[in-house]
Amino acid sequence: MFGGGSVPTFGLWYDFRQRRPFAQDYRSFYAECLEEIQEGEGLGYDAVWLSEHHFVDDGYLPSPLVVAAAIAARTSSLKIGTNVLLLPMHHPLRVAEDAAVVDLISGGRFVLGVGLGYVQHEFEVLGFERRYRPSLLEEGVRVIRQAWETGRIGFEGKRWRFEDLPFEPRPGRRIPVYFGGYSEPAVDRAARMADGFLVGGRKPPEQMHAWLREALERHGRAAGSFPFIVSTTVYVGEDPERAWEEVAPCIAYQASRYAEWGTDRGRPKPDPVRPENLPPERYLVGTPEEVAGRLVEMHRRAPYDHLCFWARLPGLTHEQALRNMRLFASEVAPRVREALAG
Repeated sequence: MFGGGSVPTFGLWYDFRQRRPFAQDYRSFYAECLEEIQEGEGLGYDAVWLSEHHFVDDGYLPSPLVVAAAIAARTSSLKIGTNVLLLPMHHPLRVAEDAAVVDLISGGRFVLGVGLGYVQHEFEVLGFERRYRPSLLEEGVRVIRQAWETGRIGFEGKRWRFEDLPFEPRPGRRIPVYFGGYSEPAVDRAARMADGFLVGGRKPPEQMHAWLREALERHGRAAGSFPFIVSTTVYVGEDPERAWEEVAPCIAYQASRYAEWGTDRGRPKPDPVRPENLPPERYLVGTPEEVAGRLVEMHRRAPYDHLCFWARLPGLTHEQALRNMRLFASEVAPRVREALAG
Protein backbone atom coordinates (compact mmCIF):
# COMPACT_ATOMS: atom_id res chain seq x y z
CA MET A 1 0.00 0.00 0.00
CA PHE A 2 3.03 2.26 0.37
CA GLY A 3 6.28 2.42 -1.52
CA GLY A 4 7.31 1.37 -4.96
CA GLY A 5 8.42 4.83 -6.12
CA SER A 6 11.14 7.40 -5.56
CA VAL A 7 8.73 10.04 -4.26
CA PRO A 8 7.25 9.62 -0.76
CA THR A 9 3.66 10.13 0.29
CA PHE A 10 2.50 11.94 3.43
CA GLY A 11 -0.01 11.27 6.17
CA LEU A 12 -1.53 12.50 9.42
CA TRP A 13 -1.07 10.91 12.86
CA TYR A 14 -3.62 11.23 15.68
CA ASP A 15 -3.83 10.26 19.36
CA PHE A 16 -7.03 12.23 20.17
CA ARG A 17 -5.72 13.63 23.45
CA GLN A 18 -5.72 17.11 24.93
CA ARG A 19 -3.23 18.85 27.17
CA ARG A 20 -4.63 19.35 30.66
CA PRO A 21 -6.50 21.36 31.76
CA PHE A 22 -8.90 20.51 28.94
CA ALA A 23 -9.93 23.41 26.73
CA GLN A 24 -13.09 21.70 25.47
CA ASP A 25 -15.35 18.69 25.94
CA TYR A 26 -14.52 15.35 24.34
CA ARG A 27 -17.45 15.39 21.92
CA SER A 28 -16.49 18.65 20.22
CA PHE A 29 -12.80 17.73 20.27
CA TYR A 30 -13.47 14.43 18.50
CA ALA A 31 -15.69 16.23 15.98
CA GLU A 32 -12.88 18.67 15.22
CA CYS A 33 -10.31 15.91 14.76
CA LEU A 34 -12.61 13.99 12.41
CA GLU A 35 -13.23 17.21 10.46
CA GLU A 36 -9.45 17.70 10.15
CA ILE A 37 -9.05 14.16 8.84
CA GLN A 38 -11.78 14.66 6.24
CA GLU A 39 -10.14 17.89 5.11
CA GLY A 40 -6.80 16.07 5.02
CA GLU A 41 -8.20 13.69 2.44
CA GLY A 42 -9.26 16.65 0.32
CA LEU A 43 -5.82 18.23 0.69
CA GLY A 44 -4.19 15.14 -0.80
CA TYR A 45 -2.81 13.37 2.25
CA ASP A 46 -2.40 9.68 1.56
CA ALA A 47 -3.13 8.17 4.98
CA VAL A 48 -4.22 8.73 8.55
CA TRP A 49 -2.65 6.83 11.45
CA LEU A 50 -3.99 6.17 14.96
CA SER A 51 -2.09 5.53 18.17
CA GLU A 52 -3.19 3.81 21.41
CA HIS A 53 -2.73 4.09 25.19
CA HIS A 54 -4.92 3.37 28.20
CA PHE A 55 -5.90 4.75 31.61
CA VAL A 56 -4.32 8.20 31.40
CA ASP A 57 -5.86 11.52 32.33
CA ASP A 58 -5.45 13.37 29.03
CA GLY A 59 -7.86 11.22 27.01
CA TYR A 60 -5.26 9.39 24.90
CA LEU A 61 -7.11 7.29 22.35
CA PRO A 62 -7.86 3.84 23.83
CA SER A 63 -9.87 2.48 20.88
CA PRO A 64 -8.07 3.00 17.57
CA LEU A 65 -10.09 0.41 15.66
CA VAL A 66 -13.36 2.09 16.64
CA VAL A 67 -12.06 5.43 15.36
CA ALA A 68 -10.67 3.73 12.25
CA ALA A 69 -14.18 2.54 11.40
CA ALA A 70 -15.56 6.05 11.92
CA ILE A 71 -12.91 7.47 9.59
CA ALA A 72 -13.59 4.74 7.03
CA ALA A 73 -17.25 5.77 6.92
CA ARG A 74 -16.34 9.44 6.43
CA THR A 75 -13.67 9.07 3.73
CA SER A 76 -13.29 7.36 0.37
CA SER A 77 -9.60 7.20 -0.58
CA LEU A 78 -7.57 7.83 2.57
CA LYS A 79 -5.62 4.82 3.82
CA ILE A 80 -6.25 4.15 7.52
CA GLY A 81 -3.72 2.52 9.82
CA THR A 82 -2.84 1.92 13.46
CA ASN A 83 0.52 3.35 14.51
CA VAL A 84 0.54 1.40 16.67
CA LEU A 85 -2.02 -0.95 18.17
CA LEU A 86 -0.49 -2.56 21.28
CA LEU A 87 -1.14 -6.16 20.32
CA PRO A 88 0.25 -7.89 23.46
CA MET A 89 -2.57 -6.24 25.44
CA HIS A 90 -5.34 -7.53 23.15
CA HIS A 91 -6.99 -10.84 22.43
CA PRO A 92 -5.73 -11.49 18.89
CA LEU A 93 -9.01 -12.91 17.60
CA ARG A 94 -10.88 -9.78 18.67
CA VAL A 95 -8.28 -7.70 16.83
CA ALA A 96 -8.68 -9.97 13.79
CA GLU A 97 -12.47 -9.52 13.86
CA ASP A 98 -12.46 -5.75 14.36
CA ALA A 99 -9.69 -5.13 11.83
CA ALA A 100 -11.51 -7.25 9.23
CA VAL A 101 -14.68 -5.22 9.76
CA VAL A 102 -12.76 -1.93 9.44
CA ASP A 103 -11.20 -3.16 6.21
CA LEU A 104 -14.58 -4.16 4.82
CA ILE A 105 -16.14 -0.81 5.72
CA SER A 106 -13.21 1.05 4.16
CA GLY A 107 -13.19 -0.96 0.96
CA GLY A 108 -9.72 -2.37 1.55
CA ARG A 109 -7.92 0.73 2.86
CA PHE A 110 -6.79 -0.55 6.27
CA VAL A 111 -3.26 -1.28 7.56
CA LEU A 112 -2.79 -3.00 10.91
CA GLY A 113 0.30 -1.56 12.58
CA VAL A 114 1.27 -3.31 15.82
CA GLY A 115 3.83 -2.81 18.56
CA LEU A 116 4.89 -4.27 21.89
CA GLY A 117 3.75 -1.59 24.35
CA TYR A 118 5.71 -0.72 27.46
CA VAL A 119 3.55 0.99 30.12
CA GLN A 120 3.46 -1.03 33.34
CA HIS A 121 -0.06 -0.10 34.48
CA GLU A 122 -1.61 -0.92 31.09
CA PHE A 123 -0.39 -4.52 31.19
CA GLU A 124 -1.37 -4.96 34.83
CA VAL A 125 -4.91 -3.60 34.48
CA LEU A 126 -5.63 -5.42 31.22
CA GLY A 127 -4.28 -8.70 32.61
CA PHE A 128 -1.30 -9.47 30.40
CA GLU A 129 2.29 -10.25 31.38
CA ARG A 130 4.61 -7.53 30.13
CA ARG A 131 7.60 -9.89 30.14
CA TYR A 132 5.84 -12.02 27.49
CA ARG A 133 5.43 -9.12 25.06
CA PRO A 134 7.56 -10.55 22.20
CA SER A 135 5.86 -13.94 22.17
CA LEU A 136 2.40 -12.39 22.60
CA LEU A 137 3.07 -10.15 19.60
CA GLU A 138 4.44 -12.89 17.37
CA GLU A 139 1.77 -15.45 18.22
CA GLY A 140 -0.90 -12.79 18.00
CA VAL A 141 0.10 -11.95 14.44
CA ARG A 142 0.13 -15.63 13.50
CA VAL A 143 -3.38 -16.08 14.96
CA ILE A 144 -4.68 -13.01 13.10
CA ARG A 145 -3.22 -13.95 9.74
CA GLN A 146 -4.42 -17.54 10.00
CA ALA A 147 -7.96 -16.41 10.79
CA TRP A 148 -8.02 -13.97 7.85
CA GLU A 149 -6.47 -16.37 5.37
CA THR A 150 -8.09 -19.72 6.26
CA GLY A 151 -11.33 -18.80 8.01
CA ARG A 152 -10.42 -21.09 10.91
CA ILE A 153 -9.13 -20.26 14.40
CA GLY A 154 -7.65 -23.59 15.60
CA PHE A 155 -4.27 -22.74 17.14
CA GLU A 156 -1.77 -24.28 19.57
CA GLY A 157 0.99 -22.00 20.79
CA LYS A 158 2.90 -20.95 23.87
CA ARG A 159 0.51 -18.09 24.74
CA TRP A 160 -2.72 -18.88 22.86
CA ARG A 161 -4.74 -22.05 22.27
CA PHE A 162 -8.06 -22.12 20.44
CA GLU A 163 -10.55 -24.76 19.39
CA ASP A 164 -10.88 -25.06 15.61
CA LEU A 165 -13.94 -22.90 14.95
CA PRO A 166 -14.91 -20.82 11.90
CA PHE A 167 -13.83 -17.21 11.49
CA GLU A 168 -16.02 -14.73 9.62
CA PRO A 169 -16.33 -12.16 8.18
CA ARG A 170 -12.99 -12.38 6.44
CA PRO A 171 -11.53 -9.29 4.79
CA GLY A 172 -11.22 -10.85 1.34
CA ARG A 173 -7.62 -9.69 0.92
CA ARG A 174 -4.31 -9.83 2.75
CA ILE A 175 -4.45 -6.86 5.12
CA PRO A 176 -0.89 -5.53 5.51
CA VAL A 177 0.56 -5.95 9.00
CA TYR A 178 3.30 -3.45 9.85
CA PHE A 179 5.48 -3.61 12.96
CA GLY A 180 6.66 -0.61 14.94
CA GLY A 181 9.70 -0.35 17.19
CA TYR A 182 12.98 1.34 18.05
CA SER A 183 15.48 -1.43 18.84
CA GLU A 184 17.51 -3.84 16.74
CA PRO A 185 15.45 -6.86 17.94
CA ALA A 186 12.28 -5.00 16.90
CA VAL A 187 13.74 -4.31 13.46
CA ASP A 188 14.78 -7.93 13.07
CA ARG A 189 11.31 -9.10 14.10
CA ALA A 190 9.76 -6.80 11.51
CA ALA A 191 12.08 -8.00 8.76
CA ARG A 192 11.24 -11.59 9.65
CA MET A 193 7.46 -11.32 10.02
CA ALA A 194 5.97 -7.98 8.94
CA ASP A 195 4.84 -6.36 5.69
CA GLY A 196 6.36 -2.98 6.56
CA PHE A 197 8.08 -1.03 9.35
CA LEU A 198 6.88 2.00 11.36
CA VAL A 199 9.55 4.09 13.05
CA GLY A 200 9.01 6.97 15.47
CA GLY A 201 11.35 9.65 16.71
CA ARG A 202 13.42 7.95 19.38
CA LYS A 203 16.28 7.13 17.02
CA PRO A 204 17.44 8.85 13.81
CA PRO A 205 15.65 7.52 10.71
CA GLU A 206 18.97 6.83 8.99
CA GLN A 207 20.01 4.49 11.82
CA MET A 208 16.70 2.65 11.71
CA HIS A 209 16.84 2.44 7.90
CA ALA A 210 20.36 0.96 8.02
CA TRP A 211 19.30 -1.62 10.59
CA LEU A 212 16.26 -2.50 8.50
CA ARG A 213 18.22 -2.98 5.28
CA GLU A 214 20.66 -5.28 7.09
CA ALA A 215 17.83 -7.28 8.66
CA LEU A 216 15.92 -7.62 5.39
CA GLU A 217 19.05 -8.89 3.66
CA ARG A 218 19.65 -11.32 6.52
CA HIS A 219 16.14 -12.72 6.07
CA GLY A 220 16.28 -12.81 2.28
CA ARG A 221 13.71 -10.07 1.71
CA ALA A 222 13.82 -7.21 -0.79
CA ALA A 223 14.05 -3.71 0.69
CA GLY A 224 12.29 -2.23 -2.34
CA SER A 225 9.02 -4.01 -1.54
CA PHE A 226 9.11 -3.43 2.22
CA PRO A 227 7.60 -0.03 3.18
CA PHE A 228 9.62 2.15 5.54
CA ILE A 229 7.28 4.59 7.33
CA VAL A 230 8.63 7.53 9.34
CA SER A 231 6.44 9.08 12.06
CA THR A 232 7.52 12.45 13.39
CA THR A 233 6.63 16.01 14.39
CA VAL A 234 6.07 18.68 11.72
CA TYR A 235 4.84 22.23 12.25
CA VAL A 236 5.05 24.81 9.49
CA GLY A 237 4.69 28.58 9.65
CA GLU A 238 5.68 31.57 7.60
CA ASP A 239 7.26 33.00 10.77
CA PRO A 240 9.56 30.27 12.16
CA GLU A 241 9.93 31.89 15.59
CA ARG A 242 6.18 32.14 16.04
CA ALA A 243 5.74 28.56 14.84
CA TRP A 244 8.21 27.33 17.46
CA GLU A 245 6.53 29.39 20.20
CA GLU A 246 3.17 27.82 19.31
CA VAL A 247 4.26 24.22 19.10
CA ALA A 248 7.10 23.91 21.65
CA PRO A 249 4.78 23.68 24.70
CA CYS A 250 2.83 20.92 22.93
CA ILE A 251 6.00 18.97 22.14
CA ALA A 252 7.27 19.42 25.71
CA TYR A 253 4.00 18.14 27.16
CA GLN A 254 4.06 15.10 24.87
CA ALA A 255 7.69 14.29 25.71
CA SER A 256 7.03 14.67 29.43
CA ARG A 257 4.06 12.31 29.41
CA TYR A 258 5.84 9.62 27.40
CA ALA A 259 8.80 9.75 29.78
CA GLU A 260 6.43 9.55 32.76
CA TRP A 261 4.55 6.54 31.37
CA GLY A 262 7.80 4.76 30.55
CA THR A 263 8.97 4.95 34.17
CA ASP A 264 7.92 1.95 36.24
CA ARG A 265 6.27 2.24 39.63
CA GLY A 266 8.75 2.73 42.44
CA ARG A 267 11.29 4.52 40.29
CA PRO A 268 11.78 8.28 40.45
CA LYS A 269 9.62 10.17 37.96
CA PRO A 270 11.55 12.25 35.45
CA ASP A 271 11.31 16.01 35.66
CA PRO A 272 8.86 17.58 33.19
CA VAL A 273 10.39 18.66 29.91
CA ARG A 274 10.36 22.43 29.55
CA PRO A 275 9.89 24.08 26.14
CA GLU A 276 13.11 26.08 26.51
CA ASN A 277 15.08 22.86 27.01
CA LEU A 278 13.90 21.19 23.81
CA PRO A 279 16.48 20.79 21.02
CA PRO A 280 14.78 22.53 18.06
CA GLU A 281 16.94 20.69 15.54
CA ARG A 282 15.20 17.42 16.45
CA TYR A 283 11.84 18.66 15.21
CA LEU A 284 10.66 19.63 11.75
CA VAL A 285 9.49 23.12 12.68
CA GLY A 286 10.05 26.14 10.45
CA THR A 287 9.10 27.81 7.21
CA PRO A 288 7.84 25.72 4.28
CA GLU A 289 11.22 26.06 2.58
CA GLU A 290 13.12 24.99 5.70
CA VAL A 291 10.90 21.99 6.45
CA ALA A 292 10.88 20.85 2.81
CA GLY A 293 14.66 21.06 2.64
CA ARG A 294 15.06 18.96 5.77
CA LEU A 295 12.58 16.36 4.50
CA VAL A 296 14.47 16.08 1.22
CA GLU A 297 17.76 15.65 3.09
CA MET A 298 16.18 13.06 5.40
CA HIS A 299 14.92 11.10 2.39
CA ARG A 300 18.38 11.08 0.84
CA ARG A 301 19.86 9.68 4.06
CA ALA A 302 16.97 7.31 4.85
CA PRO A 303 14.64 6.80 1.86
CA TYR A 304 11.23 6.70 3.52
CA ASP A 305 8.23 5.58 1.49
CA HIS A 306 5.76 7.51 3.61
CA LEU A 307 6.03 10.11 6.36
CA CYS A 308 3.28 10.99 8.81
CA PHE A 309 3.22 13.68 11.47
CA TRP A 310 1.18 14.53 14.56
CA ALA A 311 -1.67 16.57 13.14
CA ARG A 312 -3.16 17.70 16.47
CA LEU A 313 -0.42 17.80 19.07
CA PRO A 314 -1.88 18.14 22.59
CA GLY A 315 -2.48 21.85 23.09
CA LEU A 316 -2.88 22.92 19.47
CA THR A 317 -6.19 24.49 18.51
CA HIS A 318 -8.35 23.29 15.65
CA GLU A 319 -7.38 26.39 13.67
CA GLN A 320 -3.65 25.86 14.25
CA ALA A 321 -3.90 22.21 13.22
CA LEU A 322 -5.76 23.08 10.02
CA ARG A 323 -3.31 25.88 9.19
CA ASN A 324 -0.36 23.51 9.57
CA MET A 325 -2.01 20.79 7.47
CA ARG A 326 -2.93 23.23 4.71
CA LEU A 327 0.48 24.89 4.57
CA PHE A 328 2.26 21.54 4.50
CA ALA A 329 0.01 20.25 1.71
CA SER A 330 0.31 23.40 -0.42
CA GLU A 331 3.90 24.50 0.20
CA VAL A 332 5.96 21.65 1.65
CA ALA A 333 4.81 18.43 -0.03
CA PRO A 334 5.09 19.82 -3.61
CA ARG A 335 8.65 21.04 -2.92
CA VAL A 336 9.67 17.63 -1.57
CA ARG A 337 8.13 15.77 -4.51
CA GLU A 338 9.71 18.09 -7.07
CA ALA A 339 13.16 17.80 -5.47
CA LEU A 340 13.01 13.99 -5.30
CA ALA A 341 11.32 13.31 -8.64
CA GLY A 342 14.31 14.32 -10.74
